Amino acid sequence: MQGPHDIGDTTTDSDDDGLDPREAARLLAKAERDAKRQFNLSPPRIMVFGGAVILVAYGALWLSTRGQHPYTGPSLGVVALVYVAVIVAIAVSVKVYRRATAGVSGPSVRQQQLEGIAILVSFILGSPVIQGAMKNYGASHAIVYGVIPAAGPLIVVGTTVLGIAASKADWPQFAAALTVVTGGVVAAFVGPSAAWLAAGIALGAGVTVYAAATAKRLSPA
Repeated sequence: MQGPHDIGDTTTDSDDDGLDPREAARLLAKAERDAKRQFNLSPPRIMVFGGAVILVAYGALWLSTRGQHPYTGPSLGVVALVYVAVIVAIAVSVKVYRRATAGVSGPSVRQQQLEGIAILVSFILGSPVIQGAMKNYGASHAIVYGVIPAAGPLIVVGTTVLGIAASKADWPQFAAALTVVTGGVVAAFVGPSAAWLAAGIALGAGVTVYAAATAKRLSPA
């Protein structure tokens, strides 16, 4: 049979063993950061890889058209190189995406999938449709094979991402998309060859901005 002092001792031990609320909050924040690092669909290292691919691809496009008088557009070899680079970047991204979402479901994953579809549709139906229309109306090669394919995707896809980021109040993504759109506007006015360089710089800067913001958000406190 326990006496009064025994009950008091038990209560004291329980209080001593209790978790400090501040420590609990720290552990919870650490667990949240770890989960974001594990399941984040756009980890910084993948974005840095994508940024490198973008710079190489657009740099090659710029070099292949530099000094063309009259402008005829990128060479088929460079275009093929760019497509290969983009395919490699997509393949790596898809692999990381599948690994990150293996066994994971819920509204957030479905939302990101829908966002990806919206961006893909804007890319497929944006610049190519405008290019086809301009070619049909007899526009010059400088417009059809220079300004539109360089500046068009940045403006069309960039504004799509701007809307998505604003709806989620994702300001790092919004800033990155705004950087890309601004670069697209600049690319539209600097000439068909320089447009590729301006587009590459804008995309690289946008990716760098978002990668840095993501790395900071996921870094330990």
